[in-house]
Amino acid sequence: MSTAALTAAPRRRGLAAARAVVNRMTLPVLLLLPAMIIIAGLVGYPLARTIYLSFTDTDLGGLIYGGNEFVALENFKEVFVDDRLRVSLINTVLLGTACVIGTMVLGFAVALLLNQKLKGNLLFGLAVLLPWAVPALAASAIWKWLFDSRYGFVNWALVNLGFESFEGYAWFAGRFSAYVAIFVTVVWQSFPFIALSLLAGLQTIPKETLQAAQVDGANAWNRFRLITLPLLRPVIAVLVIFSTIWDFKIFDQIYVMASGVPDRMADTMAVAAYREGFALGNYGLASAAAVVLFGVLLVFSIAYVRLIGREGEL
Repeated sequence: MSTAALTAAPRRRGLAAARAVVNRMTLPVLLLLPAMIIIAGLVGYPLARTIYLSFTDTDLGGLIYGGNEFVALENFKEVFVDDRLRVSLINTVLLGTACVIGTMVLGFAVALLLNQKLKGNLLFGLAVLLPWAVPALAASAIWKWLFDSRYGFVNWALVNLGFESFEGYAWFAGRFSAYVAIFVTVVWQSFPFIALSLLAGLQTIPKETLQAAQVDGANAWNRFRLITLPLLRPVIAVLVIFSTIWDFKIFDQIYVMASGVPDRMADTMAVAAYREGFALGNYGLASAAAVVLFGVLLVFSIAYVRLIGREGEL
């Protein structure tokens, strides 16, 4: 047999294998194509457009008629140089992280309670769903009233508990106190989804495994730490990513509840981008702020996924 024939045989086998793979993938790709086109139109184009605008000096006229001036990285430089935008980025990371931790802790506690099959858990489970059903704007208005300095329930309750310093306390006069009220509002609205998702995960854990650990002498904390948490790690990873995305881009609560904080010191990056774009007409700078927020969320999500992956390999 000639050398050419020997080299041509593996090549033909490789082409045949590639052709078989293409044939197997054709039908799935065709079935997914409509959804991929819709996703590209609803997500891909706005994202690409925002990234393009972030490199231009675009005002309302430029947004409508075109002719935008290319400014390279000047808008991104402004995001980190401008005092208000830099503070809004720091606020986003700090408040978002606190809300993610609070939501996950409260959600996990409620899920463990609902998993105990206690009397009244059905009513408690229905009550847990109520905050999730309330629109964010309505919830923000309700909690702003509850934290009102003169007529709010929170100040009244704290004063009656002996904290006289909260008589007429203005929660929304400063950044930190406003963030306490916003933190409570965000966690109150976010924990039902976390609790129900974790409850579904808890109910998939084999009871025999927990009973065997209890027979071996493991207390409740060790069973939770060594069995429940490792088995729920994939669910927790997804929920942390979702919570990070939701809590880092909160808008309604900040816009409604922190409007009285001086000098926009309580703004997060989402609110700052809205003000720069729709209030001040700086669409290029607003797009750069949105891209920076997108980058922060992407970095947090990738880092947490890789962390969970490394822990799973150990």
